[in-house]
Amino acid sequence: MVTKQTNYYDSSMIESSSYDFKHKILTVHFTGATYVYHNVDPQTHSDFANAESQGKALNEFIKGKFEFEKINLEVSNGQ
Repeated sequence: MVTKQTNYYDSSMIESSSYDFKHKILTVHFTGATYVYHNVDPQTHSDFANAESQGKALNEFIKGKFEFEKINLEVSNGQ
């Protein structure tokens, strides 16, 4: 039984996503930030992961429908 799945995308915005089937948590890794969405059902995750455009799918299936946390990633440019 698959308990977690990670997908990598050829997208200018979204680098990858991970889904925890047991806890229904979708983690989306953008360039510069990560968002953690809670209580995402497996079908919604599948619709998002298998979409032609993850950016459009995020807006259609995820945004505004699930509670989330934004995790900023600190980027050091050597200064």
